[in-house]
Amino acid sequence: MNDSLHAILSHKQNVDDRLISFLTQKKAKLSQINSWGADVIDRLMSFVTSGKTTRGSLTVYIYSLFQSKESPDIYNAAAALELFHSGFLIHDDIMDRDNLRRGRPSMWEQYRSMTHDLHTGISQAINTGDLCFFMAQELLADMNMLGLVSRELQPVIVAQMQDAISGRNQSLSKDEVLSLYRYKTARYTFSLSMTVGATLSGAPPETIALFDRLGESMGLLFQIRDDELSVAGDSAVTGKPTGSDEKNAKQTLATLINSEELNDLKTSLLEHCDHEIDLLPITAQHKQELTHLVRYCLTRDK
Repeated sequence: MNDSLHAILSHKQNVDDRLISFLTQKKAKLSQINSWGADVIDRLMSFVTSGKTTRGSLTVYIYSLFQSKESPDIYNAAAALELFHSGFLIHDDIMDRDNLRRGRPSMWEQYRSMTHDLHTGISQAINTGDLCFFMAQELLADMNMLGLVSRELQPVIVAQMQDAISGRNQSLSKDEVLSLYRYKTARYTFSLSMTVGATLSGAPPETIALFDRLGESMGLLFQIRDDELSVAGDSAVTGKPTGSDEKNAKQTLATLINSEELNDLKTSLLEHCDHEIDLLPITAQHKQELTHLVRYCLTRDK
């Protein structure tokens, strides 16, 4: 990892520490109800910290561009975004019938193996995802962020509904696939993470708007790369099954447009990212760090 990426993703450990601290408190409470309380939290502690923590790290990083003093709120917000993300992944694996996530059995597969029953495995994973959402809301409740985050996450669900039937009962156009990418992945992964960090830092509205636009283009590049890894990635590296999109007959940009048109789109998105970064009121070093993150979105191997 180069120094620029390290500056952004180095916040992972602090975000993970906040997640573990919060989940440990939850375990003490929920284990008083029954044995499932301790079981689900133990599984979530492993699950939420086993990823790249991109969203939480990016939230803290953007905050740090404008504030030198750390605040408990920023780590609570970062942890909340990671919990929302975990809930989405747990439910997504059910819908896609994927039994592998982050190199380990997906949550529904864990519970299926434990109970030796598919329906129970799926049911318990749904409950686990729901628990993630409510715990995330608790973390946001005292900082006036819940409305902003909730408004941005609602389109994720509607886009997921489109994704669930893509290729099975409905053919999508290029614009419809781009819309799916924009709202299922791009905005909530990058736009939301950066605008939450910028908002909590007290950045002016015009700067927050720049991060919002930058995040959308970054997220589209990220999703395009995700499609490529789904086809040609190494599952031992990605931690996800290769060929999942094909198995589920999902339409992607790569199946709808030729390689030349796809490369033109990548170039256009890269140029837009560079333009928005250039307009940001941050140091040259920080602009370089964000520029490297943009390139990472399109070249990563996991």
